[in-house]
Amino acid sequence: MSKSAEQKINAIVIGAGGVGVVTAYSLYHNGVAEVSLVTRSDYDHVVEFGYKLESCDYGQIDSWKPHNVYKTVEDASAAEKFFDYIIVTTKNIPDGPKDSTVHAILKPVIESNHELDPKKLTNVVLVQNGIDIEKEVLEHFEKSTYNLCLLSGVQLIASTKVGPGHVVQKGKDNVSFGSFDKTDEVAVEQAKKLASIYHNEGHNTGAFDDNVRRTRWNKLLYNAAINTTTALVGLDVSRCFEFASKKESTEFGIFRPAMQEIAAIAASENIAIDEDLIEFFNEEVRNIMYKPSMCVDVENGRLMELEILLGNPIRTAKANGVQTPTLCLLYNLLILVQNKLKEQKKLIEFNEETLKLVV
Repeated sequence: MSKSAEQKINAIVIGAGGVGVVTAYSLYHNGVAEVSLVTRSDYDHVVEFGYKLESCDYGQIDSWKPHNVYKTVEDASAAEKFFDYIIVTTKNIPDGPKDSTVHAILKPVIESNHELDPKKLTNVVLVQNGIDIEKEVLEHFEKSTYNLCLLSGVQLIASTKVGPGHVVQKGKDNVSFGSFDKTDEVAVEQAKKLASIYHNEGHNTGAFDDNVRRTRWNKLLYNAAINTTTALVGLDVSRCFEFASKKESTEFGIFRPAMQEIAAIAASENIAIDEDLIEFFNEEVRNIMYKPSMCVDVENGRLMELEILLGNPIRTAKANGVQTPTLCLLYNLLILVQNKLKEQKKLIEFNEETLKLVV
């Protein structure tokens, strides 16, 4: 069936950073989906002027607006629209403010979908980093009650919001969609459908992934080792290589050992990671001048995706009896950085007289 002949679906993208805007535009571009976007801070600007998108996939797009723009998820839930696909592209910070956790973000639209049509399928698509991120959703929403399909999106892209309503995409958009539970046949079919809807030939790539958990572990090689290290030391990747003792201690003392530990944890979950990926990631990032997302977050006083990138794999390692000295050192040091950020944001309070956290 051609895209033009398919029934139009409603999709909402929650999270209008560089990744979310490109995700929404890719869905919009094919003409199959009615696309809604939750924009929050840019709402007034986007309503008046739309988005300026400088994209390696689509060229320069001026004054683009999705079909519907909402300032909050609560506004979207009040629009009396059933969203077939709820796509989350926000940062995943379960240890952050309670109203910004994934389940809190999802709650209004999942519940409004249920009220509008409890028998219709709701696809929740987490286009986010990390491992085991679906567990938070399952802990708060009974799949059968809400008729949920849980889909995973693993995205490779370089896209940044550089100003209000202004996004620059320098790296091509490549997304793998799959079911978190690869034995869930309904979710598998929905993932295949979304991949077809998302893919725009000659522009981006949307593909079905029959083992998306393995793909998440593969991406974790980079995120758990390189992303975290740059956040800890406040350096771009190239300087992490060049500033090292004999220009090799960062790679062989931190990056590669951390990656090998991730591979060992994955193996304890019966997931084989190709050792060539360790070589690939080190060589790929060595000569690219950029700061990974966690480093940028720390520099801008934002909380990091610490728990889903390091906390979750380390907890799996402990449960499976896998030793992770490098990852644990990175994690324990970054907990201090995370709590420093939380104190700055007044999320926690330290009493300098008692030298204790105020509970």
